Amino acid sequence: MPNSIVDGSIEGADIKRTKGGVSIFRSVTFQQDDGSARTIRHAVVKDNVAAELVPGARGRFYLYNAFDLKGVHGVRSTDGREVYGFAGNNQKVFLILGIVNIAWIALVVATRDSVPLLGVALLILSVVSYIFMSKGQREAKAQFEGDAGYRPPPSA
Repeated sequence: MPNSIVDGSIEGADIKRTKGGVSIFRSVTFQQDDGSARTIRHAVVKDNVAAELVPGARGRFYLYNAFDLKGVHGVRSTDGREVYGFAGNNQKVFLILGIVNIAWIALVVATRDSVPLLGVALLILSVVSYIFMSKGQREAKAQFEGDAGYRPPPSA
C-alpha cells in the first residue's frame, strides 16, 4: 500500500459530499515546496482531517492508497496542529460480507449438499479485501506515528 508525504500547501480542495464522518473530495490540489503541483482525485478523508484541507493551509500532508481508496490520513500544520484519521469504513463492509457468505455456504451445504461457487468466490474476495484494507490502515498509522518528531517550518 503506497503511502506518501507532501510538504507544501493546499491550492484547492473541491469537496463532493460529507456523510457518516467521511468526506469525499472531487480533487485536492497541493502546491509542493519544490514548486511542483500534485492533485489527488476522489480523495476519501475522515472529517477531522478534511477540516484541515482548506486552500492556503500549509504543512505536511500524509497520503494513503489502500486497496480501492486513496486520500489524506494525516496533517501536521505549520502552526503545530497534528490531525490523524484513516477513512477505512470498507473494512466493516468486507467483514460483514465474509460473515454473510459463510452463513450462505453453510446453509447451501446443509440443505442441498453442494457448495455455492459464487459464495466461495465472494468469501475469498471479502477476506483478501479485508486484509488489504487492514494492512493499509496499519501502514498509514505507522507512517504518521513514525514521523511524530517532524515539525513543518513556519509559514513565510
